[in-house]
Amino acid sequence: MKLTPYSFLHFALGLLFGILSAVLISIWLPIEALVLISLFSLTLLKRGYFFMGASFLGYCWLLVFLAWQIHQAPLTNHPSSHNTLIKGVITQTYPNTIRVGNTRLNWYIPRTSSQQALPRQGELWQLEARIRPLRSLQNFGQTDSTGNKLAAGQLVGGYIARDAKVIKIKEASRVNQWRNQLINQIDSYSADSQRGWRFLFALGLGAKTLLTADDWQLLQRTGTLHLWVVSGLHLGLLAGLVLGLARFFSWRQGIAFPLAAAAALGYAQLAGWGLAAERSALMLLLGLLILSGWRKLGTWLAVSLALIILLLVNPLIVLSKGFWLSFGAVVILIAGFYGRAISHPVISLIKVQVLLLLAFTPLLLWQGGWFNPWSLPINLLLVPLVGLLLLPITLLALALSTVDFYWPLEMCAIAFNYLVKGLAYAAQLEQPLIQQASYLWLGLLILLPSGIPLRHFSWLGLLLAFLPHTLNNEPLLNKPLINKPHNWQVKVLDVGQGTAVLIESAGEKLLYDTGKGFSSGWAAVVPALTPWLTPKAAPKGINQLIISHDDQDHVGGLTAIKKRWAIQQEYSAQQHNCYAGQIWQLGQLEITALWPPQPPLTVYKKRANNSDSCVLLIKAPEHNGRITSVLLTGDAGLAEEAFFSQVLPQLLTNQQGEQQPLTLLITGHHGSQTSTGLPLLQATQPLWAVHTNGWRNSYGHPHNSVVQRLRQLNVTQLSTAAHGAVHFDMGKITRMHYKNQKLPLWHGLGYR
Repeated sequence: MKLTPYSFLHFALGLLFGILSAVLISIWLPIEALVLISLFSLTLLKRGYFFMGASFLGYCWLLVFLAWQIHQAPLTNHPSSHNTLIKGVITQTYPNTIRVGNTRLNWYIPRTSSQQALPRQGELWQLEARIRPLRSLQNFGQTDSTGNKLAAGQLVGGYIARDAKVIKIKEASRVNQWRNQLINQIDSYSADSQRGWRFLFALGLGAKTLLTADDWQLLQRTGTLHLWVVSGLHLGLLAGLVLGLARFFSWRQGIAFPLAAAAALGYAQLAGWGLAAERSALMLLLGLLILSGWRKLGTWLAVSLALIILLLVNPLIVLSKGFWLSFGAVVILIAGFYGRAISHPVISLIKVQVLLLLAFTPLLLWQGGWFNPWSLPINLLLVPLVGLLLLPITLLALALSTVDFYWPLEMCAIAFNYLVKGLAYAAQLEQPLIQQASYLWLGLLILLPSGIPLRHFSWLGLLLAFLPHTLNNEPLLNKPLINKPHNWQVKVLDVGQGTAVLIESAGEKLLYDTGKGFSSGWAAVVPALTPWLTPKAAPKGINQLIISHDDQDHVGGLTAIKKRWAIQQEYSAQQHNCYAGQIWQLGQLEITALWPPQPPLTVYKKRANNSDSCVLLIKAPEHNGRITSVLLTGDAGLAEEAFFSQVLPQLLTNQQGEQQPLTLLITGHHGSQTSTGLPLLQATQPLWAVHTNGWRNSYGHPHNSVVQRLRQLNVTQLSTAAHGAVHFDMGKITRMHYKNQKLPLWHGLGYR
């Protein structure tokens, strides 16, 4: 059996296909079956069937690797109050969060206590932690973060309680101490200059956790996110700079290539060896081998070897978005440059940016990202500026700071500050709205050989992508809802232990509550809403926002939402406009406020409590004698339910005098025993009930008494903790689907 470059390519593609098949099929096989399939795959490989043999091998390898990885995780079957002793080196630090080996922990010990503040990277600690398996929020259109975390080597999460015993065993190395000292000094600078320092350390030290939510949003809006996440771009440019200097000074190849590799790998080490840096370092080393002429290693053979090595070392890497983006970029660039005449460096740079823009813009938009046409000129300027000038100068300035010479570093921070101000200005420029992102892929026809006439139609991609696709300036996706008023949707989002419900009718959108928010500015409701509030689907943002009351698990995400979307009308206790007797419209729907009896806030009362919850009945116009409806009760208790439930039978009665059952009930207080009482259930006779509770929450929601009460009345129950986000098509109430209908592989091992 003779091995050729195509043998390695077929093996690499087969291995990738088998691993993806295991992820998608998501079925655990007995060990005996895995052994038989592995032996069968080896037989196929021996006979030269590389793709088929590698496919079976990849399928088995993912299952074995995942089981082995999770077997190494600390025990997570203890109750949440049980402490587990963890000893290890701090590998990463985030705001109020640390990572120790394969465990990421939230740090709740107050900084004013006798305990030290947050541990620093590189230190060895012994910690009392409360741990549990990973669990990602399950929303449609939202990436499963559990898969990404497993791919990055994280196996469990948890937290350090306020009263936990923690001991620092050993200081960090001198390099880490120097790195930590620089990062800790950032708070001593003025607020105006801090942003420049954050971007400087993100690039020079790989300290991307210093970047705030506003910083990340700025990078996304300008298409420059890749410039501040250490990746193959930085390693390649740094190695290329070293090779350029070697050529200028006529250094021997035996010195130039090892020096270029050392410079790039040293920078990756300084930046913390993230998953992207590890993947990029391997690609760089193989690229240097190609340039050196070692064993006449071909381009596609090098790519195949890199793919095989990565998949064998960590098959879970296929769950990482960065893996697909990086390998996709490599394939596109090879197709664009391989076997073609070498152009001027500026022309080549423009070609690279255009190809990547055409290839990845549709993917970014489908994932809720931004498209900025100004990103092309911005990257044409910043890629060489950052990679060939700012990066080496920053590394030199950092080196000089080790001998207490800080002036160059301060000058770099000033330069970065002006650079960020320029990005902020570019983000505010008027941007044309892309209509059909997928048409951009037609632009990749330019990669076809010159003899194929079809490549001359690549310009159609840009034309069709920006061409309006409706004649009356009204989104097509809303037309069926306008023609059929009984068609409307209810999306119960998974935001953990909190409530967020999106209701859509005739192109208008109402959001009831916003879930929990965090001090970092992040809120779970934002990524959950993003697929449904794109500029095309919701040009006016959120038409109506209702805040039931002032508990954090209902109002916490409000600030983050207001930063992201426009809000046309807000109803809340603070606005004094949600109380019993009010009736208004959302598209074709009628909304009736049932509680509180009067505006709850006065000069003596500044906060709306559970008993002040804004309770809404939302119903569609009667259709064939049937009324579809949803009842949202916030955290209203049994006493409040007893009052407003008296009017519900009348509101749910059709024109023939027949009471219709309530279509959907969002159980009060996340399924607590203080809500969803028998009077309310008897008055409404709901068909469906959804508990908006968090996975393994400490409150015991939903309470067993509530579950049993609903079960006795034959109410179909779902919960966001068990089922993820739940979507109802109210025009066809039998059309209900939830995110966890097909569970991932790691669910069977205690993960979600």
